[in-house]
Amino acid sequence: MPDPSRPARRVMLVLGMAAPMLFLAALVLVFLLQQYAPALVHVILAAGVMPLIMAAMIYFTPVLTHSRAPSWPVLLLPGLALLAGVAAAMSLFWRRDLIMLPALSAMFAAGILLGWIGWRARTMLGRPHPGLRWYLLALASLLFGLLAISIATFWPEHWAAVRRFHLHINIYGFIGLTAVGTLRVLLPTVAGYTDAATRVRLQRDLYPMAIGALLMAAGSAWWTWLVWPGLALWLVPLMRFAVPLVLRWRESVWGWHRPGASLGLAVPGLMLVLAAGGLHAAGVLPADVALPLFFYLFLFPLVTGAISYLLPVWIWPARNTAAYESAVRRLAWGSGARALGFFIAGVLAWTGLPGAVYLAGTAMAVFLAQAIWALSARFSMPV
Repeated sequence: MPDPSRPARRVMLVLGMAAPMLFLAALVLVFLLQQYAPALVHVILAAGVMPLIMAAMIYFTPVLTHSRAPSWPVLLLPGLALLAGVAAAMSLFWRRDLIMLPALSAMFAAGILLGWIGWRARTMLGRPHPGLRWYLLALASLLFGLLAISIATFWPEHWAAVRRFHLHINIYGFIGLTAVGTLRVLLPTVAGYTDAATRVRLQRDLYPMAIGALLMAAGSAWWTWLVWPGLALWLVPLMRFAVPLVLRWRESVWGWHRPGASLGLAVPGLMLVLAAGGLHAAGVLPADVALPLFFYLFLFPLVTGAISYLLPVWIWPARNTAAYESAVRRLAWGSGARALGFFIAGVLAWTGLPGAVYLAGTAMAVFLAQAIWALSARFSMPV
């Protein structure tokens, strides 16, 4: 019988490989096109991360709602988001006044996806997994940020402030909420331990962190004092998440070749990013430092760690073949060292020492090489 989840897995496979390629391309182009930094940021966030997150939401929603696989029209939404992200980056290269067109396209994709996830939650038997609410509020944050930047095209005197709101509500609201909600479930699965507090924390931490994201975004744009309560609303749940990783689950999470090491390091990395974000909002740390910190300390370890675990699953969902086991070993090898490379790149960027982008680019290139090596197991071994 045909596998109903295969189209969703193919979408995830394509975007899972495209995202780190776009990350690496942006890291390389930063040397040649320094004056186009906003466009390169959108290569990472809009073209790389946004479609990948949407595809992940589509992939995991049937699991969280105990429902059937998504239909093909829904699977087109990440592709539309990818086109919108590429168009947004291109508009910032040439004509900023055209940014509203890709923003509206992304809003359409996010709005349809938000409605589809809500419909799945309402029509399922029983109650949905608490992680589903994280997706809903993350998409609402994305829509809020896209609406703000669309309005700003007609409000040029407030462009800078609204752009800061757009950036921070997307980083902490869209990416941050999705990442933390997913990490709570994915990290124990990857590292092989059981955390009984996961469901409780997903239920209790969502709304404080969503409010915190809104406060940090508004504080970065208009009222700086709002950043500090927003930071507190994030740091307290993250501290509760990080401490057991060090004290209770360290043997499962940490190690040079453990698949959960990269995901685990993303948690304290996010805490450092939050501290840097507060300093940026207060005018102490410039944006050209704060954004690389977000990429190196959190986003890159998170995405590479998640793809390292999920890539073999997308190709061999039964997980019972020699090719699957080979791919898992190939991706897990040196995962701790890769994550440490990103982390050190973040430290270098924070301190102003040279070499951060070289180190991050090398770590990303190594990951891509390992991903291609893992994919070759499909053809070099019996399935």
